Amino acid sequence: MKRFFIGLLLLAGCSEKKPPPHSPSYPVRIATAEKKSAPVFLEALGHVESIASVEIRSRIEGELTGVFFTQGQEVKQGDLLFTIDSKPYEAAVKEAQGALDQSLANLALAEEKVKRYKILAKEEYYSQIDYETLQASFAANAAAVRQNQGALDTAKINLDYCWIAAPIDGMVGILNVDRGNLVSSPDGNTTPLVVLNQMAPIYVTFSIPEFQLPQVQRAVKKDELKVLAAYDRFEEETFEGKLFMVDNQVAPQTGMIKLRAIFENGDRSLWPGQFVRTRLVLYTIPGAVVIPNTAVQLTLAEPVVFVVRPDNTVEERKVKLGQREGNDIIVLEGLNGGENIVVEGQINLFNGAKVYVPKASP
Repeated sequence: MKRFFIGLLLLAGCSEKKPPPHSPSYPVRIATAEKKSAPVFLEALGHVESIASVEIRSRIEGELTGVFFTQGQEVKQGDLLFTIDSKPYEAAVKEAQGALDQSLANLALAEEKVKRYKILAKEEYYSQIDYETLQASFAANAAAVRQNQGALDTAKINLDYCWIAAPIDGMVGILNVDRGNLVSSPDGNTTPLVVLNQMAPIYVTFSIPEFQLPQVQRAVKKDELKVLAAYDRFEEETFEGKLFMVDNQVAPQTGMIKLRAIFENGDRSLWPGQFVRTRLVLYTIPGAVVIPNTAVQLTLAEPVVFVVRPDNTVEERKVKLGQREGNDIIVLEGLNGGENIVVEGQINLFNGAKVYVPKASP
């Protein structure tokens, strides 16, 4: 029995003590929290509209004798666009001028008669009734002069309508009536000859829910608000304008209110009728902490991020989030600029877990 216990002691002395198991180290990808100016904005779908859009129509009837632009061309106010056959209207001016000249001659004769017979009628050498007849004739001829003068003015106006000029600066669209066709006045023609749209500057109109209106009103009182527009992604090409106006009422059917921004559009990037994404920038946070959105993990309580310590372990930290812009998000509380955070590989992590960044493949 004594030998048995001695053998056990010898075996115990010869056995090696096993080391404790190592904590695993998890591969991750990290990024550094940046400090930079970050905008706070409201995003909406916008619609591009011309400040001025004019349907060019004929005020008179006649043959379209000239088209003096190329479709899609930009024109200046006063540039000649169309001509209509002027010969009938030149003849109407001559006819009206002749009628006016005749009525002026009759008026002069009637006036002379009134002057001559005035003294005779006063001395009773001419009957009063005949003198009053002369006065009535003078008044009738004066009325005829005014009537014929009006007819002449109308004829001249109609003649001027034979030349149609651009009423605004803008771009002409598709020509709807070709040269040589008969055009008529608006009463008989519902199709415009062409549509002229102002291209620069240009409006972008968008709507926001009424609960966001107080934010806009407070921001407008402080400063002029910037509006950004983009075809699709703001990370790509964007256009900068400014808030022009807020509509004077909320639509009761939808609870939305319209806002209108104005863009210089010097390069004609925004096109009337186009839909764009808009961002109304309310204010900018200077020195905001900004991180990639993929770093944020949503929990039942609140969002968290994993901060990498100098010893390559992670700390699970609660954060308060702000505005998201593209792939980045603002952290209002819980994180400092310059701290490293995990942006990929969080699935296995816990507070105190070890991590490493895999080397890139050659």
